[in-house]
Amino acid sequence: MRIKTGQNDSAMISRLFFRLLPVQVAIVAMGSINSIVDGIVAARFCGETAVAVVGLYFTMVRILEAVGSVILGGASVLSGRYLGAGKIDKTRGVCSLAITAALISGAVLTGASFAAPEAIAGLLGANEQLKKDLAIYIVGYAFGLIPLLLSQQLAACLQLERQQKRGQVGIVVMVAVNFLLDILFTVVMDMGIWGLALSTSLANWAYFLVLVQYYLTDKVQLRPGVRLIAWRELPGMLKTGFPNALLVACLAARSLVINRLLLAHAGEDGLSALSAFNMVSGLILAIALGTGAVIRMLSSVFLGEENREALLAVIRTALTKVMAMMAAVAAVVALLAPVLTGIFFQDPASGVYSMTRELFVINGLSAPLALLCIIYSSYCQAAGFRWFVNLTSLMDGFFSVVIPAVLLAPAFGALGVWLSFPIGLCITLAVCAVYAVIRCKRWPRSLDEWLLLQPEFGTGERLVMTLRDVSGVTRTAVSVQEFCDAHGIPKKTGAHAGLCLEEMAGNIVEHGFEKDRKSHVVEIRVVILQERVVLRIKDDCIPFNPKECYEMTASGDPFANVGLRLVYGIAQDISYQNLLGLNVLTITLSDSVSARGA
Repeated sequence: MRIKTGQNDSAMISRLFFRLLPVQVAIVAMGSINSIVDGIVAARFCGETAVAVVGLYFTMVRILEAVGSVILGGASVLSGRYLGAGKIDKTRGVCSLAITAALISGAVLTGASFAAPEAIAGLLGANEQLKKDLAIYIVGYAFGLIPLLLSQQLAACLQLERQQKRGQVGIVVMVAVNFLLDILFTVVMDMGIWGLALSTSLANWAYFLVLVQYYLTDKVQLRPGVRLIAWRELPGMLKTGFPNALLVACLAARSLVINRLLLAHAGEDGLSALSAFNMVSGLILAIALGTGAVIRMLSSVFLGEENREALLAVIRTALTKVMAMMAAVAAVVALLAPVLTGIFFQDPASGVYSMTRELFVINGLSAPLALLCIIYSSYCQAAGFRWFVNLTSLMDGFFSVVIPAVLLAPAFGALGVWLSFPIGLCITLAVCAVYAVIRCKRWPRSLDEWLLLQPEFGTGERLVMTLRDVSGVTRTAVSVQEFCDAHGIPKKTGAHAGLCLEEMAGNIVEHGFEKDRKSHVVEIRVVILQERVVLRIKDDCIPFNPKECYEMTASGDPFANVGLRLVYGIAQDISYQNLLGLNVLTITLSDSVSARGA
């Protein structure tokens, strides 16, 4: 056992972080995976025109990402805050709102795609030669827009309910369906561009159907419902998620400017090189973007809890373990640049091959810089520094890259454009540093200061303990009682708090730790709120709801589960959640509550 007053168990946070990360990476990579599959099949079987069409539609993919991210980003922050505060009903309301917003947005975009595909093709930059084919691709892709946007929200909600495997299975099914239908429609049935788009739409439906099956079961904790929709949260969700949309919108605008620079200074080969890279870039940055989503989610939860130690552990995990992963990705992309280039262009002597290989090397090595930008901006978004996050979205998404590209492209051609990407990341990081210095009024000296945490944050009347084995349960209970005594809580209430802690934490250690071969930890937080004592017991064992056990035995043998009966008898309120892969049991006691069950 370890008893601590200002430190959290980083191992639990790290495990939670990497339990959430794979699904977030998959959500981010979903659109890119389909684009890569379509791009490869188009290059092999449909000709260069088809590759150009898929590349031009990439700007539309950015717009879809903007719509999805404004909903997903805002909902993740709001639901995280409510989870941290133990407000499960409000969490359900936010999830219902996010799913409804995704459905409405998908319907609007689908209608627009069906109604004016050629107009959209013109806006995406297609010339007269490509406009007809791109319009066909837009219509075919439109059939899958609603399930695409719904799946992003469902995957995030399922992750809160510890259903990561379902999301992973859905991604595998989606990729398999897209690839098989691409081959069937383009190679066997010779459907060309229409077949490419339709296969992607049907793959999106397959992914959605895998996810939605869970909501037909009785295990759902965050079941959406029309009556649950928290419409009052819509302005806050849009404001919080707006920086995500602003960034993606800036990236779309940046793409239009960069495309014109490349056409002017590197010709069609430069544009083709960038199109090929864009199809893969989502995968290269998937870990970084997925990390941003996890940071927004967990930071929101721990900000809501005022859990300073856990918040710092989240950021340290990203800066160390995830950064190591991104460094490895950077090295692999740089080394495999010829292989990645060869997926799209087979002639090493061609100009487009050389440009594409340079782009993969330069942007691949820049991946760790991108991760740093994403970590800081994602945290600031969760913390509510909205105007700064909007500023970084404008800088990182547009100005930091476009200005260097405009200056370098005339002299260095495509290479000047490629160099503008890492230069832009450095400029954005400099903006982040300037902001921190202005807020701190000096150069930050610790991670706390870089995160702009107030000195009083998380330092109220609370006790934090970590329990690893049954031998420390009694000592932990005594510490709870001593903590209550030291803060003027009546001895009877303090004794009840120690008793509740000993019973519930003891059950977790005795039964939960033995269910698998993994190492586990119980985190105990005791908070004094006026005349109430709040015990929050958090563990990463298998899901177990004590309320269900209590209800099963309440009317049966009076000697069964005596300890559990006693806790329910003396507690003012008991709530249980199993979200984000953790069991969270909250017990509230008051000195006005008598020992009804004693």
